[in-house]
Amino acid sequence: MKTPIPTDFYEFVNTINIKEKNVAKILAKERYNLSFKQVRRRLFLGTDYCFDSVTRLYKHKDEGIINAQFISLDELDKMKPSGYKNKSIVALTGANPSSNSDFDEIVRELIKDRLMELNKYLSIDHGSRKLVIKTNILNRDGINLVVI
Repeated sequence: MKTPIPTDFYEFVNTINIKEKNVAKILAKERYNLSFKQVRRRLFLGTDYCFDSVTRLYKHKDEGIINAQFISLDELDKMKPSGYKNKSIVALTGANPSSNSDFDEIVRELIKDRLMELNKYLSIDHGSRKLVIKTNILNRDGINLVVI
């Protein structure tokens, strides 16, 4: 059995990002005796690198996290335009306050989004009564599976 050559993913990613894909193909072939696709597959499966489609660069997943800066209510209140008048909220006469269709539609959309996200990781086979969980995709996205 052939022993794998340890891959320097940092060098590989920098070669793709700074130089170009063709230079990375040559690096993969000469240094690791693998194709570009094989090294890239190992990069995605074995490291926390990902491809950012906006910048068209490879980078760590942690670099994509945005640190949100929240402001207090007092700071938000100070940012009001000078001509702003505070209007009191009055319920409409004859309207049922529990039948807010806009809010219900937003909740439906949020539930759909959550179900689409879950659909990436699991599927249900009703015929064989099995729940299939895609653990490799869970691990790739950094999600831990807890079985109770």
